[in-house]
Amino acid sequence: MNEVDISVDANNSPHYVDWGAITAGGFLAFVLSSLFLAFGSAIGLSITSFQGGKSASVTALVVAAALWLLWVQVSSFAAGGYFAGRLRRRVGDASLHEAEMRDGSHGLIVWAVGAVFGTVLAGALAISGLGGNAAAMDADYYVGRLIRGEISSASATGPGTAQIKRILIKNLGAAAMDEADKTFLVDEIATRTGLPQAEAQKRLDETAAALKAQADTARRYGILIAFLTTASLLLSAVAAWWAATTGGKHRNDAVDHSHLTRWS
Repeated sequence: MNEVDISVDANNSPHYVDWGAITAGGFLAFVLSSLFLAFGSAIGLSITSFQGGKSASVTALVVAAALWLLWVQVSSFAAGGYFAGRLRRRVGDASLHEAEMRDGSHGLIVWAVGAVFGTVLAGALAISGLGGNAAAMDADYYVGRLIRGEISSASATGPGTAQIKRILIKNLGAAAMDEADKTFLVDEIATRTGLPQAEAQKRLDETAAALKAQADTARRYGILIAFLTTASLLLSAVAAWWAATTGGKHRNDAVDHSHLTRWS
């Protein structure tokens, strides 16, 4: 078997962390994940609704989206980790074991930087109010469901409509609706729709139950998505480490991949 030269390149840098290689690997992982996630969204692998009566389709969508996210993260961080390991300049790691450890560490840093950047981006999107706008749209739907068939169309834009929405959201997590709020809503429904008190009470109970069911479904799927996201991050960390050590070994062995770029 041919002996491989594992001598350390002369380098004046006293630092063992090669941030150039890490940055290159991180950018590659980010670009690949962005492309794959955009493609996944284009073919419908994103969760957009938890409407009642669609639990089977939502379950299938969550599973498909989770598998897609797992593949995207693992493959993207593996590619970024490989290039970080392959491009890393060796400093003070003459032994094979030390070289492997530092290559793997560079892949893990690529993963950590990507995970932090993704967390910051997700937090910025949440702060921007995207999630809040979606919740407000759902509340608007249920307000409309309560006052559907109202006597005066102008009353739909009155100040009472905003109050109805606030009451629905306020009582969403409660075991039972506050009696004062319930009385107010029943009176509003009866006044706006012309329904008898008993029918207005029935409509309120049905609408509140449907809204709570949707919220509970969204909460359960949110927990599931959070768990799957965490699992995919852990697996992508393992993939980044393994790929970086593989890239470092290919660097040491001077593995030639030029055949992959030749057209003839």
